[in-house]
Amino acid sequence: MRLSLVLLAAGSSRRFHGNKLLYQFSGKPMYRHIIDQLAELPDSLFERKIIVTQYQEIADDLEKEGYEVIFNYDTELGISHSIHLALECLKDFDGGVCFAVCDQPYLKKDTIQDLVKEWQESQKGIGCLAHQGEFGNPAVFSMKYREELMELSGDVGGRRVIRKHLNDLFLYEVEDGKELVDIDIKLGGMEDEKN
Repeated sequence: MRLSLVLLAAGSSRRFHGNKLLYQFSGKPMYRHIIDQLAELPDSLFERKIIVTQYQEIADDLEKEGYEVIFNYDTELGISHSIHLALECLKDFDGGVCFAVCDQPYLKKDTIQDLVKEWQESQKGIGCLAHQGEFGNPAVFSMKYREELMELSGDVGGRRVIRKHLNDLFLYEVEDGKELVDIDIKLGGMEDEKN
């Protein structure tokens, strides 16, 4: 199945008290961790790569790497609005879409690739990472779920659709639950400065 990648990087990081995506984490801005992992994957894995963001710095950086940039200037509408913007851009795309977030610095490229490959082999309509019963990102949806994703509102993401269709869900279990951790608060060791 043809597949597009959508990176969600538009949040205002209220709990973080600052733009967490540009904060230095282990030597580079947080958002670069997943970007650098994705850069090592085969070009054939994703037919299109999209970034949804409100940050010009991130847009400028990723445009140079071939990402299509969608600006979300209405972030108060929640993550659902970023999902809607991406799906509107993909309205004529008949494959699947892999949604990922940019605040999971421990996520590994092999995990992303294995999720996609094994989801495609499963012939299920939805796939996501999991660890000990907890669902995590990235999550992959066939376009048959486009309308349900478009009906999401507020700060509600694809997990709501996933929970409604457990019979059509492929779970890829990760050994290290750290890969699913998204950083919402400042941790010890994070440099308190922007790139």
